[in-house]
Order: sequence, then C-alpha cells, then structure tokens
Amino acid sequence: MAEFGITAQGFAIKTVDVLLDEAAQRARAMFGSDIDLRSSSTLRQVLNLAVFGQGELWKQAERQFYAGFVATATGEALDLLGDGLAVPRRNLLARGKVKFTLAGEAPGRLYQIPLGTLLETDPPVRSFRTLARATLSADTKEQTVEVEALARGPQSNVAAAAIKRINAVYAQRRLSLGAATVTPSNDAAFAGGELLEDDVSYRNLLLGFPRTIWTLEAVRRAVRAVDGVRDVRLLDPSGGVDVSGSRFKNFVFSQRRFGSQRLLGSPYRFQVLVATQPGYPWETFGPVSGVRDEVEKAIEAVRPVSIFPQLRRANHIQVGIGARVLTAAGHDGAGVLAAIKDALEERINALGLGRSVLFSDVLYDAKRIAGVIDVTELRLRRCPPLLDRVSFGRHGRFQGEVIELPVGENLDLSPDEIAEFRVESELIDLEAGDR
Repeated sequence: MAEFGITAQGFAIKTVDVLLDEAAQRARAMFGSDIDLRSSSTLRQVLNLAVFGQGELWKQAERQFYAGFVATATGEALDLLGDGLAVPRRNLLARGKVKFTLAGEAPGRLYQIPLGTLLETDPPVRSFRTLARATLSADTKEQTVEVEALARGPQSNVAAAAIKRINAVYAQRRLSLGAATVTPSNDAAFAGGELLEDDVSYRNLLLGFPRTIWTLEAVRRAVRAVDGVRDVRLLDPSGGVDVSGSRFKNFVFSQRRFGSQRLLGSPYRFQVLVATQPGYPWETFGPVSGVRDEVEKAIEAVRPVSIFPQLRRANHIQVGIGARVLTAAGHDGAGVLAAIKDALEERINALGLGRSVLFSDVLYDAKRIAGVIDVTELRLRRCPPLLDRVSFGRHGRFQGEVIELPVGENLDLSPDEIAEFRVESELIDLEAGDR
C-alpha cells in the first residue's frame, strides 16, 4: 500500500482522486455496493464537496511540514527559521542612475571611468559604486550609468542631486584626469534599499550560515557573505600534511618525528585570501568601511580563542586578448568587437581564485557573437599585479612586464591570483575585418 503523510522520502500528499476513491469505498461499505456513485448522483456531489475540503487540509499539512526546513521553507516560515539562527532577512542595496559630466578636458583625449568607481554624498557620507564603465571626451561630455550602494538599507535611498563627487582617495589612486574634472550627479532619487531580499537569496544565506564552533568551512561561508567579496580561499598550515616541499620525499619517518603538537595556549594562525569586487575598498578610509575590516568582523563570530586569521588580498591579474576577427558582410565591426568584450567580461570576471582562463572558452565566446565568421591569431595576455601585491608566481620569478601567450595556450593562474577583465584595458588588441 502507498504511504501518505510523513515518510522517509518526505511528505506524501493524498491527491483528490485518492481521497475520492477512499470516500467511495466508505460509502459502499455503509450503503451497499449497489449505491449510485455516478458523477450526476446527489451522493457523489456531497462526496466531491467533502473531498475538496480534505484536499485543502492535506495541502496545508504539506506546507507545514516543509516550513520546518531551510531548504524548503518560504516567506514567513523562512523568516522564523532565520530568527532561530539570529540571521534576519537583509535589506537590498539601493540603486539609481548617475550622470558624469566632464569639464576642462584635453582635446582628443578619452577619459575612462571604470567599473566600480567610488562615489559619495555630502556628510553624512553615503558611498556608492558604478555598475558600468563610462567613457568621456570632448565629443561626449556626459554619460549616465547605473550605480549601487555599498551599504544595505533605506539610508542609501538618497534624494535627487545627493551624490556630489568621486571619492578623493579613489580618484587619486585609480583615475588619471589631469587638469580635467568629472562631476557625478543623480537626477532622481535612489530606491530599493527599503526592500528585503527574496527567498532564494535569503535561503542561500541561511544554508551557508556556519553552525559549528570552528571549521574552515564555517569561516569560508562567513567571509563569502560579506558584501564586496568575490571569492575566498583559506590556507590552513596545520590542518593537514603539506607534501609540496622538496624534503617531503626524503623524510626518514623511522628516525625523526614528523611533527609536534601545538602547545596549549600558543596562538594558531591561518590565512584568509580574499578577492574583492570592483568598487569595494580593501582598507577603510574615512566613512567608507573597507572589506578587510568587514571580513575581520565576520570571522570574529566563528573564531575560537587563540586562533587568529591573517588576511591577505588576492592578486587581481588583468587579462587581455589579441586577435583578428573576421566579420560577415553587413555587420558593424566596432559593434561586434564590443559584444565580444562584453561576453569575455562576463565570463572571466565570474572565475574564482586560481581558476585558469581557458583558450577554448575565450574562442567559444568570441565565435558565438552574431556576425563573427572566424577568429584567428587569438592570444591571451596578462598584466603584472599591483606593486603592493606582488607575486613571484609558482616558479618564484618576478613578473615585470606584460606576458603574451602563444596561440592556443591557456592562461594559468596561481592559487592567490584571480582573473580580471576590463573592456577598456590596453591589453586588448582586437582587429575586425570582412575578408
């Protein structure tokens, strides 16, 4: 016989046809087997009404059962489970549009406002980051892009004309404007910060919430939940045997101790490698809280006494390509190249720490663009890391110049490196032709 209700496989609901068959069997047992149960009979209509109410009860019982699990609960039931973990549903990040205005420009020069440019209001300062790039010049002195708040909540629903400037520290470090000035302004108020995240996002947050006192996975999930973190890798030197050393194969286990236990009370340190999203500062400056400080706060909740994290920022490696693109007749070459850049930006910027940029993926993304007949002489390129995050690579050699790989080779990255693709990068050399 079929099982209904709570079973080993979950909750098995009784459907209307099953309930109707059971009701018909009870009617025959009470009134005799020759009772009229045709669809037009009065008794059948009464049974239909009774079964409908029972079916609604079974549906409610099913909802009540699945409301007790994070993976299946929805709405208020999911909120109650989050309250039990002391993790409330988060507000969204307010969004709006900002218009950049160029003044004092040099003739013939392009001014690039990259993705993630940090904007701010007058005190009390609210910080925002751009979600798209902007290119300004003497011919295009204004451009509007979408902007997102760095802090969640309704306090980021700023009024019209509230955004006044580009963050001074960001402009000094990342922009090269010379004598020119770029002024941001929002014509309309921002909105969305008062809204709460949907069930899917909230469920993923609760499923990833650490429920153990101390594991690397608990720290990894806590760090990934921090706004502005793109990826994280944890390095636990005492968590396992490191067989990469040159002396490992020559170790004489029968004559020497392989290792010693950590002394009680001595500090234990592990490394947390963090890759950030564009626009989120690593260090705190002024009213803008850096990702580093936010990560330290998140780790503090799952860090036992005498265990300390060593935070490191990942090396963001700029990736570029060189290729010749053969386009079909009637297609705009510049538009085809722009579409290729957008496709590569979406793929490469989604890669995690240490993930290689595959030649085959880049070639596939380029060829699937409408109007592309063939792509030849495709080469991948990488730029040296920033000086404050220099990496000597897996072979211990310092990278001091742009590296261009031969045609067909993948761009392999070290575990502490993450690929970053910018459509305005000077590493990109694409040429379109129709023959």
